[in-house]
Parts: sequence; structure tokens; C-alpha cells
Amino acid sequence: MAAERDRIGSVSCVCPKPIVSTKGEWLMNSIFMTVLKGASLCLALIVGSVASVRAQTVDLDDQLAYQRGIEAVIWSIPAISIRGLQQATFKDYGVSWNDVVLFSKPATPKHELLTANNQVPYMFTYLNLRQGPVVVEIPAAGAKALLFGSFIDNWQTPIVDVGPSGEDEGRGAKYLFLPPGYSEPIPDGYLPVRMEGYIVSAALRPVPANGGTAEDAHSYAQQLKVYPLANAAAPKPTRFVDGSAKPYHTLPVYDASWFRELAAMVNEEPVRERDKVMMGMLASIGIERGKPFQPDAKMQKTLDAALVDARRIMQHYFEESTFVPWWPGSQWMSLSPSTMRVAHQFTFETPDALWIDARAGGVYYYATFLPKKLGGGSFYLVGLRDSAGQLLDGQATYRLRVPAVVPAKDFWSAIVYDSDSKAFVCAGPCDTADNVVGLSSFEKPAMKQNGDGSVDLYFGPKAPAGFEKNWVPTAGKNFFLIFRLYGPEKAFFDKSWKMPDVEKIP
Repeated sequence: MAAERDRIGSVSCVCPKPIVSTKGEWLMNSIFMTVLKGASLCLALIVGSVASVRAQTVDLDDQLAYQRGIEAVIWSIPAISIRGLQQATFKDYGVSWNDVVLFSKPATPKHELLTANNQVPYMFTYLNLRQGPVVVEIPAAGAKALLFGSFIDNWQTPIVDVGPSGEDEGRGAKYLFLPPGYSEPIPDGYLPVRMEGYIVSAALRPVPANGGTAEDAHSYAQQLKVYPLANAAAPKPTRFVDGSAKPYHTLPVYDASWFRELAAMVNEEPVRERDKVMMGMLASIGIERGKPFQPDAKMQKTLDAALVDARRIMQHYFEESTFVPWWPGSQWMSLSPSTMRVAHQFTFETPDALWIDARAGGVYYYATFLPKKLGGGSFYLVGLRDSAGQLLDGQATYRLRVPAVVPAKDFWSAIVYDSDSKAFVCAGPCDTADNVVGLSSFEKPAMKQNGDGSVDLYFGPKAPAGFEKNWVPTAGKNFFLIFRLYGPEKAFFDKSWKMPDVEKIP
């Protein structure tokens, strides 16, 4: 039998040539099968050789670092987000631990906060328990103002709610925040709060009540006190700084600083049992307790790529998995039952698992300071898409017809958020932007209304003629909406009332 030798890579294979014979059809069939078997073996050897050569050219260390980098970002988003917010507060307002940033006015576009509201001023404070326990005195509900809010840990796990809907039920209390492993006796008169980490963050809202004014609420909020337990006998006055006038840059930064901050956090905070597997995985990208994080240029390039794709993955989860329709067939959404089932007071830790994807893309990618317990005082509807099911486009103009009667005892509001930043849309540089970010029932008297008492809200790059008071600018940026109902009533929960979908204007 004649033969031909082919060489691919390091594999040599002999592929038989057909034999010509005149002894009949049966011999030709036998020869054909011999040729086919030989050719198949040759092809298999060739394919195997190519795969082997390809495997030798793939950098498996780089692949591992890329994959671990993606998982590290998704796992760490709650911690890095709140860490950045704390650092921005100190940098932008010149404050430190135990100081309080108290806004005298509601937030505006220059206050870059994840999905903030623009109706009630915020106040923030941060505690560091490395030097010992810290006391936060929450005042009792006042005649003309109340205080609501939550304290969270370094993973944004809600630890305690305060005020009328919190542990003190509006009676006020001295909350005593204790560092990990604290074993000293607890003094009388305090409400102890044991922490698993050293850093505590709080976001509170002073709210007018019983005919009180915004000024009443602002004055009442300054009754809050923060001081070390060691100074309880004679605490220094709490320092308050107004955050309204200056820009506030709190948004997560998706750049090389992410992994530096992650390495710092890993070295500063105790490791929790639930996170030990991830701690082992972080070692493959150079993040270990007790060691400096010093990625070389190749590793940093890989981590940069991982960061980009991790953000894309969280955005995809946000758009496709986080929400479900509130009404059948509606584009107005609420948190999905699957997300709420594993949220477990927004720890996302159940007896069986730590639900990292739901924790990231489902909540902390776009929000901060969730309460330990959801109350019935408000409800948020999220609008990502128009009536045709398309994501909202910042270059287009849309209309939302709000019915004359909305089942919200207190008020309603509709706010536009930048799809990229998850903060207020900025018309121009955010540091100087002062554009309208939303509209509410408070502004309805100034808007042009329909004959039946309904009102059309417009969202787009330019106001429709004659509807300037009904318009919220999108500045050409892709966006989403949150429609908030404060004091939602029975018709909302039994779904006998329905909000129309957002419609694209031709």
C-alpha cells in the first residue's frame, strides 16, 4: 500500500491512499472501509494535536486571575461602595469619626448618591470601634419632627433601625455600639449593639411631623449625640457640618483603586466564617491578610478587564433579574420574590448560602443604607422600560400620565436616575448642576393638568412646548425611574389601582 506522510505539530500520521483493483465490488468495499478508518484516525490525531498546541498557548494563570477578579468585585460591592462613601464624606466635608453631616436642604445633582430621594434632607455619621465602644443618642420623637434611619456595618448589613420604626420605637435611646469580641460589662441605661466589624455607618432622615416645618426638623436633628463610651461622663459636643452647599462624590469608582481598597479592607476588618472561601480565592490575585497588595503590570491589566466585565454582569442582573412586574403585563416593577426570599433582612445570608449575585446586582449595585425591616410607610416602583418593553433612552422623550388620584396618603414622587451612575441625572458637570431631578404631588399645582385631574410628566433631553413645569431633563443620558408612594393605601396593595406605563413620544 502506498503511503503519504503528513506532519502537524509534533504528530506524524500516515493517511492511506486508495487501492485500485479489478477483483470485484466486494474488494472495493473492503478497501473503502480501510481507507475511511485510516483517515478518521489521522483526523483525530490532527485535532488532538491542535488542541494540545492551543492549550499550551493559553495563560492559565491569567485566566484564573481574570475569573477570580470578576468574583471578587461582585462579592465585594457592598463593602467597597460603603467604604467609598465614608471616605468621600471625610474628604468632601472635612469631617472625621463621630462627626455628623447634616443637610439643611434635600439632595441635588451635585450630591452624587446612589438612588437618593430629593424630598427629605439626609444626615450621615460614621463610627470607628477600634478604640472602643461608641454611644449614639437618638432623641425621642419630637412634637414637630421625627428621626428615621438605619445603622449598617462594613458590609452594608443593616444592624439596627432607629426612631419610631426602629428599636427605640420613637422613645429615643442611647445605642451602644460594641467592637468585635467586646467582653466588658455593659453599663446600665444603654441599648447594646454588638458588631462583627469595626466600622459603622448611619444614614438618618429628620422628618417634619404634626404641622412642623423643615426648619423644625433640622433643629430637632441636632439633638443627636455621638461620643466614645470612655467620655460618657462628660462628652464633647457633637460636631455638625452642613452638607447641602458642597458637591458630594460618593459613587463607586470602577478603576484600579477598587482592588487596592479591597486589599485594605481585608487587612483592616475581621474575616467572617462565611467569607473564608473567598479569602482563599483572593490570594490568587495577590490579596492576602498581612501582605501588601502589589500587582505587576500584567496582573493589573487582567484585573482591570475583570472589573469592566464584573460591572457589566451586575448591570445585566439589575436589568434582567432584580425586578418583576407589580401588575401583570406592566412595565412598573418591584423587587422580585426570588430576591426577597434570599435577602434575609438584606444580609443575603441564609442557613444554606451567601447569595452573592442577588446581594450585588439585586441591591447594592444601585442602593445603600437599606433598613433592617421594611416598613409600610413607603413603596418604590422601578421603571426601566417603556410600554413597548424597551429600555429608556436618554435621547428620546417619554410621557407618564399620573392618574388624578394616587393611593398615597402622604405624597408621591417620580425621580430620574442615570442608568450608568445610578445617581441623579446631571445636566452639565455634576459639581455645578442644579437641574430638576424629579417631580412630585407637591409640584402638581404648578403643572399643566388634564381635564380629568391627571397630570402628564415628561422625561427627555428637551421640554415639550408648554410643559416646562411638567418636565424632568435626561440630558441625553439613558435613565430609569423610581416612582415612590409615601403612605401607600389599600388600593395600591390590592392592585385595584394601576399606574399607566411610560410611553415613548414619536
